[in-house]
Amino acid sequence: MPSILETTDDLREKEVDPKLLLQVKNGANWFYWIGGLSLINSLIYAYGGDISFIAGLGITQLVDVVFNESLELGLSLSTRLIAMTVNLIFVIAFALIGYYAGKAFSGAFIVGIVIYTLDMILLVFLDSLFAVLFHIFALVMIVVGFLACRKVNKVTSGVPL
Repeated sequence: MPSILETTDDLREKEVDPKLLLQVKNGANWFYWIGGLSLINSLIYAYGGDISFIAGLGITQLVDVVFNESLELGLSLSTRLIAMTVNLIFVIAFALIGYYAGKAFSGAFIVGIVIYTLDMILLVFLDSLFAVLFHIFALVMIVVGFLACRKVNKVTSGVPL
């Protein structure tokens, strides 16, 4: 199994199929997109916007709404800072998952898939059909990256496919 700090260039030297490496990178990049769009959604909401990207995390949108309702009930403006901090934790987590998944660390893919699946379940309960459908699409793309990651790890560890 490759070190989680190996780069895709190091893996290329071990005669890994470049198509597999591209699939790993593409799957990992979804985590960056999800985290980034979640951050943008939170910033839009914080500044009074009423649009959002369906690719973002449902949990960050729920945090925004809950803390906004808290403001309306009379809590201090520091609750907005708390909401942004909570959302930033999710964004950073997805960036880290994307980073390690891009290094062909299959555990990162697994953690990301579980978290994003739980987020999709939350969206089912929030009755957000388009966001659920997008989550399913993104999960399929991430799973393709995960499966490629497993193949890369088998090749680099010397285990026959």
